[in-house]
Amino acid sequence: AGKRVLRLKGGDPFMFGRGGEESQTLAKHNVPFRIVPGITAGVGGLAYAGIPATHRDTNHAVIFLTGHDATGKMPANVNWPAIATAAPVLVMYMAVKNLGEIAAKLMESGRSGDDPVAIVSNASLPHQQVANTTLAQADAYVETHDPPTPAIVVVGHAADWQSVLGWYE
Repeated sequence: AGKRVLRLKGGDPFMFGRGGEESQTLAKHNVPFRIVPGITAGVGGLAYAGIPATHRDTNHAVIFLTGHDATGKMPANVNWPAIATAAPVLVMYMAVKNLGEIAAKLMESGRSGDDPVAIVSNASLPHQQVANTTLAQADAYVETHDPPTPAIVVVGHAADWQSVLGWYE
């Protein structure tokens, strides 16, 4: 009809969002579109929590992954043994619901149960919360405390910086 439509999404629409799928559909139907990326929660949201995604004293690499597939279950096609030891820090989107299963897979695959875990809920909002636990205790923590979502989960020693750099209250 010649009208313009705006699809507004927080963060980066291509980082575990549907921006790629939506743009693909528009391209298939010859509908012109523009993409304006934002700052992904796995970097910006962590900064609000005082957790650098990378830091020279803790990690030179980070892996970003999703905590669920299209059905809401833990992703079945993830190579957990490779992920568990490939980088010292893992940043997981939408992982709270499946965190117990994910933690078990990571530990079965060689990740230490003593690894720190930070759960950053409602990053950058006035009601932001940061919860700290370990990989071995993550399942029990989620079961007991039911952290609010949306949330970003960080596994690894980058989470240790939150106690020093946490500035947003």
